[in-house]
Amino acid sequence: MNSDLYFIGIDGGGTKCRVILQDKNGTQLGEGISGPANIMRNAELAKTSILDGVEKAIESANVFLASQSSDASITPITVSQCVVAAGLAGANITSAKTRFETWAHPFHSLYILSDLHAACVGAHNGKPGAVIIVGTGSAGTVFNKDKFTDLGGHGFPVGDFASGAWLGLKAIQHTLLCIDNIRSPDGLAKKVYAELGTSNADEIVAKCAGFSTHHYARLAPCMLPLLREGNNQAVRIFKEGAEYLETMAQRLLGDNTYKLALIGGLSNVYVPYFSENTRTRLKACELSPEQGAIKYAKAIHDDQ
Repeated sequence: MNSDLYFIGIDGGGTKCRVILQDKNGTQLGEGISGPANIMRNAELAKTSILDGVEKAIESANVFLASQSSDASITPITVSQCVVAAGLAGANITSAKTRFETWAHPFHSLYILSDLHAACVGAHNGKPGAVIIVGTGSAGTVFNKDKFTDLGGHGFPVGDFASGAWLGLKAIQHTLLCIDNIRSPDGLAKKVYAELGTSNADEIVAKCAGFSTHHYARLAPCMLPLLREGNNQAVRIFKEGAEYLETMAQRLLGDNTYKLALIGGLSNVYVPYFSENTRTRLKACELSPEQGAIKYAKAIHDDQ
């Protein structure tokens, strides 16, 4: 392995990228955060987000290295020295991944895997196990005998049940039913009015016409207080999402003995709704998805 190489791990979802930079020994030197990186939805935006996140991580690392050295002539890290391992939303779709791999990137090398697989490798430190991600989107996978078996991850709005985007869509659908007097207006509808800045059905529909997944997902945080307060519609929506995730967990775990890791901003919200059997199989992640992506890339890079 080239001693001048550095490894960058990316966890790229539908809302943002988290980026870390490590030296060849695994010491973290820098980090960065940038925009969405779903290569199925918007590959060009994903490229922009990746470049932005990588540049921020390199800048962060160079500042750190300079602060640790008395040598004013220390050579800064450049993008051409970076082996980039990117776990990206949408990379589970073969056609999207294949197109993205033709990118004439500026890095030393680029390894693409799905954000789900990067999360699974990280969560179990490369050992067998299962993962469910519940953030802007949702999906599950199990890693065993060097093979991933995925569930869900079909993309919003046809999939991604229980996710932030799905919750936001459900809240808007409920709100429109309230406006049409099919349901009684309640606290959830009022929250949506406030978030969207209107209680007019035509205006809500017009706004939604330009929405992407992260726009819908931005409504999820305003639903959490209502869930805690016992708002009927909020509870109903979250229970529906929990039933889906519970079924997914059972399918992933089956009769095996390995554990399940939950990842994503909404994962802890659903835990109280899981069965006791599923809760006893939960474990904390050993490594982050960014670290998992690097672990995956190093395994390939070392074999080359």
